[in-house]
Amino acid sequence: MKDPVALCADAVAGWHTAWLTALGLRSATEAGVWRALDAPPHIYFSAITLRPDTPAEAVADAAGAVCDSWQTIDLENSGFHDWRHEPWFLCAGPLPSGDETPRELEIVRVATADEVEEFEAVSVRGFENEAATIAPGRIHPPAILDEPRMVLWLGQVEGKPIGAAMSYRTDEAIGIFGVTTIASTRRRGYGTALTRAAMLVDSGLPSILAPSPEGEGVYRRLGYEQVGELRIWSRQT
Repeated sequence: MKDPVALCADAVAGWHTAWLTALGLRSATEAGVWRALDAPPHIYFSAITLRPDTPAEAVADAAGAVCDSWQTIDLENSGFHDWRHEPWFLCAGPLPSGDETPRELEIVRVATADEVEEFEAVSVRGFENEAATIAPGRIHPPAILDEPRMVLWLGQVEGKPIGAAMSYRTDEAIGIFGVTTIASTRRRGYGTALTRAAMLVDSGLPSILAPSPEGEGVYRRLGYEQVGELRIWSRQT
């Protein structure tokens, strides 16, 4: 199998390309680096290293946050600070047996512009707070439906959106992104069920993700193991 961290970095870069394209923004990959050529919304990276030997100079002029996939570059002298570290997780084997989806949870594979809008709204509420709002299409526009490698998943209980997840398929792995549930519905198995749905979009490929500390236990129970750690360099303000 390819270097596991390279699988992770490639999936993150592909996911970014898909969303920036949907937003009408340009990006490019060359010389071991993915870069946003137009300034993206704050939730996206401006550059991602795709090889462990990528030099710092290749991303030193990035306008926003840089994903240092192997923690091999130093950008402190280029106006960045070491903001956060996140583990890379990979699941190469089959899912644990049994469907653990709670009965009341409906998982919808997003297929319409209205569902993308619901997906975007609940994602913001999950990652920020339940009162948070966003102008439709600001970070997750419906044009993403034109990208066949991206699948969005919406969790609903009694017809109301309570969670979301995304899967992005490269030729070699499935990237799992943006798994979240709103605060009032946590610890009920909804995030686990959404993750399983995203993993099963192509059960023949390994899946990767970069979990939050709160989610690590959930993902380990699904068969993930840590294969590396990324560092996020943020522009000093």
